[in-house]
Amino acid sequence: MNISIFLIGFVFFLGGVSVWLLPTFKLGIYLLEWDFLSLKFNFYFNSVLFSFILFLVTFSVLIFSTYYLNSELNFNYYYFVLLIFVGSMFSLNFSNSIFTMLLSWDLLGISSFFLVLFYNNWDSCSGAMNTALTNRLGDYFMFVFFGLSVFSGYYFLSFSMFSSYMSLLLLLTAFTKSAQFPFSSWLPKAMSAPTPVSSLVHSSTLVTAGLILLMNFNNLVLQKSFISFVLIIGLFTMFFSSLASLVEEDLKKVVALSTLSQMGFSMVTLGLGLSFISFIHLVSHALFKSCLFMQVGYIIHCSFGQQDGRNYSNNGNLPNFIQLQMLVTLFCLCGLIFSSGAVSKDFILELFFSNNYMLFFSLMFFVSVFLTFGYSFRLWKSFFLSFNKVMNHYSSTVFMNFLSLALVIFSIGFLWWLNFNLLNVPSLFLYVDFFGPLVFLFMMIFLSFMVLKMLFKELTYKFLVDYLAKNSIYKMKNLKFMDLFLNNINSKGYTLFLSAGIFKNYYMKSLNFNSVVILIFIFFMIC
Repeated sequence: MNISIFLIGFVFFLGGVSVWLLPTFKLGIYLLEWDFLSLKFNFYFNSVLFSFILFLVTFSVLIFSTYYLNSELNFNYYYFVLLIFVGSMFSLNFSNSIFTMLLSWDLLGISSFFLVLFYNNWDSCSGAMNTALTNRLGDYFMFVFFGLSVFSGYYFLSFSMFSSYMSLLLLLTAFTKSAQFPFSSWLPKAMSAPTPVSSLVHSSTLVTAGLILLMNFNNLVLQKSFISFVLIIGLFTMFFSSLASLVEEDLKKVVALSTLSQMGFSMVTLGLGLSFISFIHLVSHALFKSCLFMQVGYIIHCSFGQQDGRNYSNNGNLPNFIQLQMLVTLFCLCGLIFSSGAVSKDFILELFFSNNYMLFFSLMFFVSVFLTFGYSFRLWKSFFLSFNKVMNHYSSTVFMNFLSLALVIFSIGFLWWLNFNLLNVPSLFLYVDFFGPLVFLFMMIFLSFMVLKMLFKELTYKFLVDYLAKNSIYKMKNLKFMDLFLNNINSKGYTLFLSAGIFKNYYMKSLNFNSVVILIFIFFMIC
């Protein structure tokens, strides 16, 4: 089974590489067109770019699933449903007709229901039903919208009425799938799914489907009457999800609420009329949020499935590489300078505050963006700065150190390339942005050095006066201990001199010197 899994993963990797190598183009494939029933697919820059990100994230999640769900009996069933979900997401991304869009939209909802239901306990059943019923409401809105569009095509409805009133149904469809303000409850409830599912479904695919739908219909939706409505709903989603993430104890739900906040951020950008900038932010968020979910899942797995933030302890013993990657992804989430989130967030903040006279909404937006730092620090503190409980954990693989590394590199480097080629950003800023992770690494080392220096300065006196003096007196009394101690020093010193002598002899011989010459040289050095 593992061979077939890695073959599927390899196919996804090759698909991502092939999409990456495709140039900028627009291609339409029309397989069937018969009234309502039509199979049309469009390949243009946005869809090809998003499919590359989807290939990359899916490849990482498929391999992560083999580690996380190693001993599960229903693993084949899980893999089958996950591949159906990914296929329907690709279909929605490329679809250009009512029939294919409805089909892929329904498949997304059904497969996500079965994925959340995977563990089959009370919590997962509740989360799956909540997800299914909320998304079914969105499916109803979408079906009515497309039904009325057919009526409009037969001139039963005027186009002005269709574009003014019926577009509201499309907005409601997107709000249900992207978990916006009135329909936000299903996303935290869906965290009862396995973490690889959350990493793929609830960070970069299912919740972005509503936004992709609005971007496909942006000429219809982005008009003056609706654009302010989208902006206000996105603001409310950002604000309330950021507040909720400050008091939530389940750390997977904290990450889900941060996803909700970033979806609200993208919706605000769409409400400003910046469709492409919103898409760029969506792409960068998909990369670093799936990476964050993987690292959180790894820590949960190492802590025997513990998700409550109050019960973690001593996670600083986990590999430093995991901790560093998590720090970089949290920096990207906050949108700090030199990180991938900085460029798109900088654009959005600048264009939001440049010509805005709504004081209340501006204040709400500012507080929501600021609270991103709050829940990011809370996440870091709950994992690595709590020492109140005795909780043993294990780390079963080295491979996890490097699995999400590809996503970290792409969230920095790929977005840098994208901004350099597509957005009007100064090149100096982007070059500095490219070397951002190195800056963070050196900053981490410098801070560690300063803390250690301060600790040593503080503890030197206590060590010399209290510990060393008393301990040396106690051990000097015990002659047996001193005898063993001196023997140990003698053997270690002899081994050290012997190995050093062998190494020096070998090194000088490699330079074609005789041993006698070496001895004479050492004799003259001593004299």
